[in-house]
Amino acid sequence: MIKLLIDRQLPSSESIAARRNFNEILQSLPKKKTINSPWFYGAIGVSSILFLILLNFFV
Repeated sequence: MIKLLIDRQLPSSESIAARRNFNEILQSLPKKKTINSPWFYGAIGVSSILFLILLNFFV
């Protein structure tokens, strides 16, 4: 490991600038879906209403 760090050539500023393609990297990542699905809100809504009914019924 130390030999690799000692023998390593420092990158030039041009090579660093060429590798700074953050927009291209971000665009190549797969898109993640946020939790905006109506199925999610429907399940959460139904379960929370059911929980409140059961809470009132047993307490």
